[in-house]
Amino acid sequence: MSQREAWAIASLQDAGASAPPMQMLRFDGSRWQPYDLTSDLRDALGGGTLSSTTLYAGAGSAWLFARVSHGPGTYPTAIAARFDGTRWLAVTPPGRGDLTGVAVLGSSDVWALGPPRQRTAWHWDGRGWTATRLPLEAQAITTETAGGDLRVAGNVPDPEADLADEPDPDHPTWRPLRLAAARWDGRQWREERMPDVETADARFPGCRTQVHTLLARGADDVWAMGIEYGPYTGTEYAPPGDRPCALHWDGKRWNKSHALPAMVLDARRVRGENGKVSRIARPPYVPGTTGKVTEADRKQAFRLTGIVPVPGTGEAWGVGAAELGASGDANFSRAVIVRYRP
Repeated sequence: MSQREAWAIASLQDAGASAPPMQMLRFDGSRWQPYDLTSDLRDALGGGTLSSTTLYAGAGSAWLFARVSHGPGTYPTAIAARFDGTRWLAVTPPGRGDLTGVAVLGSSDVWALGPPRQRTAWHWDGRGWTATRLPLEAQAITTETAGGDLRVAGNVPDPEADLADEPDPDHPTWRPLRLAAARWDGRQWREERMPDVETADARFPGCRTQVHTLLARGADDVWAMGIEYGPYTGTEYAPPGDRPCALHWDGKRWNKSHALPAMVLDARRVRGENGKVSRIARPPYVPGTTGKVTEADRKQAFRLTGIVPVPGTGEAWGVGAAELGASGDANFSRAVIVRYRP
């Protein structure tokens, strides 16, 4: 992804189809246009249809990981593809399970995290995938190194504590997570201990925090972030509120931090370099069922399901939907792609 090229995948709603067909879109620097992905991957699809598609980009290279559905009574198969500048080329996918995260560092330097419990990271060197063993159950990977090292973050389970949960798996006993990161030194992954999530840090009794995002801004400026959440207690659920958890690598060690890096937070908020959170103006309303923006259409909700920064800039792309509900015949839902420019 760059200022002149970006990719998106949309799911087209078709009442007569057993599974929603996928439509790829390509941004050429001025506008979005449909792209015939099926034509590029016809042999790899084998007559099947794409599902659960995820796109990753970085360092001028774009990758696709997806499942291929082959019809009722069959199991979906994994597929991977990379864009060579002209067309999408099928690539043997890494492993057999779903991927937790992908870092595209170059056309011949791609990392993919397998399911956390497998503790495996796969590396693409331009010819094939090589499996490397992780010392932790990774939940996130740095998508850019920014002059530093490649890292993953997650947690190291405590087998004795895990056994304590077995008598009542629906109401597990709270315990601190042992958070950890690991750095790739060129030959193996070396574990870095992170501060534990203590009871005093939890907003709700029994909170646990996983690291879901890793952001590298320099060799001595790496951020690991998650959201603290409350436990299920019978029929009640403690809402998450708005409390991000942040850990910071300063070049020597990981520390807890009350500060957070500059970034687009959601569809309505952005945090600047000074830490101040500002409001983002909403995009124009989209036309409703009449093809025009009526008074009822101005009640539409705008929600993003994904936000991706544009490398080298303060900009970001967002994908989601504009929806109108509870308005009778005026109800609609439209897929949207938006661009934030500071």
